[in-house]
Amino acid sequence: MDDTILHRPLSRRTFLMRGAFGAGGLLLLACGGDEKPSTPIPTATAPEGTPRPSATPTVAPPVIATGTAALPPGPVGFIYPITGACMPRGDQLMPNAPRTYRNGFHEGLDFYPGLACAEVKRGTPIIAVAAGTVIRADLDYTEITLQQITELDAKTKAQGFSDPVTLDIYRGRQVWVDHGGGVVTRYCHLNSIDPAIKVGVTVKAGTALGGVGESGTPESITAPNTELHLHFEVRVGESFLGSGLPSATVRALYERLFAPR
Repeated sequence: MDDTILHRPLSRRTFLMRGAFGAGGLLLLACGGDEKPSTPIPTATAPEGTPRPSATPTVAPPVIATGTAALPPGPVGFIYPITGACMPRGDQLMPNAPRTYRNGFHEGLDFYPGLACAEVKRGTPIIAVAAGTVIRADLDYTEITLQQITELDAKTKAQGFSDPVTLDIYRGRQVWVDHGGGVVTRYCHLNSIDPAIKVGVTVKAGTALGGVGESGTPESITAPNTELHLHFEVRVGESFLGSGLPSATVRALYERLFAPR
């Protein structure tokens, strides 16, 4: 894939969707056979006193994943950030996938239209995956500009990697939720944030956080409406869930994360 942001021959979404195709044809997405009825989305409630997560996520002990490979400990019992969503089969949408256009790699899950089981479009509700406390809500977000895109592209090429400031700009409008135990979830590229979501507010699993968008992506300026998706991260300590692990192990970690309790 060409590293030039403004003149790539393939859109980022086209590149990622190609990653979901096998040599013999389209890989079927695992949507599951039973569809749960929709339930009302609870609203956020203000905390009393010092804000703290309303619940600490359960941490699973090591378990056998495939063959003799044991999964490391990690959070469990989360719901999907989009109602009715599933994990797509393409590894390009998973953590550790290369992102050559910005000299880096992916640190979360991408939920794209047609690749996530559920409907994904501008404004599709994004919900908290577990109980916790909001520690970031970009209510005063300023959209990325063409000048920023050009400057970030040049900066990334010059230094040979995407630094934390660059990555944060590219994540766009965000909400972060602290679930306790060193686990934080990030909801990125949002089009909007629910008015009730502010720093210090406690949320439950299923609380509305905002809506799907494409904020922070270069395409939001150069090719609007082509990068609508949710970028979702699970941070554990100083890194992200699955950092540096083989793709099969990463997938097993996230399947365990979203497995019904």
